[in-house]
Amino acid sequence: MSTYALYTLRDLRVTGERQAEQALAQAVAAVRRAEAERDRLAAKVTEARAAVAGARATPSPALTVADALTVRRFWARLEAEAQAASDVLERHRTTTLAAALQAEVAARASHLRARQRREVVDKAIARREAQQRQERQRREEAAADDLAQRRKT
Repeated sequence: MSTYALYTLRDLRVTGERQAEQALAQAVAAVRRAEAERDRLAAKVTEARAAVAGARATPSPALTVADALTVRRFWARLEAEAQAASDVLERHRTTTLAAALQAEVAARASHLRARQRREVVDKAIARREAQQRQERQRREEAAADDLAQRRKT
């Protein structure tokens, strides 16, 4: 492969590596957004559970059966809201967050492969340049030897 072809291939590999870096940055940003949403949903679950605990801890002077039923319906509604918030959090963890984490892992692997591919070309270029330097040095030494031979004769 010619040196020109190697440099062209390296340019293509560098472009691929930069694209992989951008994809990785986007995947990391998506994970951060998903984690922020998870934290927001977890706070909502905590608030809902605190509301249930607070409602149950508050003594309610139930004067009639209707009042007692109203209090129980209120507790049931608070518990349903807490359960719904918990379900939303779990669904977010298993879908959105899990997908974002998988995308990040895939982007990291893709970036690693792109970097390794570029490094292979960089090493080939370095070997080619070292070989060219050695050949140039040999030619210079041979020319110097020839010059020395001519001077002796």
